[in-house]
Amino acid sequence: MKKIEDIEKMGTEELEAAALKENIHVPEGLEDRIKSRLAAESVMDGSARKHSPLPYIAAAAAAAVAAILAIPHGSPALKDTYTDPYLAYAKVEETFNTISNKMAAGLSLAEKASDAAAKPQEIINRINSK
Repeated sequence: MKKIEDIEKMGTEELEAAALKENIHVPEGLEDRIKSRLAAESVMDGSARKHSPLPYIAAAAAAAVAAILAIPHGSPALKDTYTDPYLAYAKVEETFNTISNKMAAGLSLAEKASDAAAKPQEIINRINSK
């Protein structure tokens, strides 16, 4: 099992290679639905859409890969490590806050990238409309 610190230090290629090593079941038709959604969005002009869901899809995919990598494979049965339920709850809350902060940072970066990509898309749309 990889620690979150190790996953955060991994580059895109390493994450992709790790994900490819795992036997992950992809829901049937998911790729087609994503391609259809992206194709539909590319048809829309830049003024018709306020925010692209692409950053959210990318963030969700990154979170899914991180979650899959964090799942222990072939480990012994799970044991309760806390005797005090309040301490256990506090640890869960701390973990969820950390995940939330990381997701917010990732979404912020993805949104900035989406904003940067909007200008070229606008230019392409203008060229295609002529």
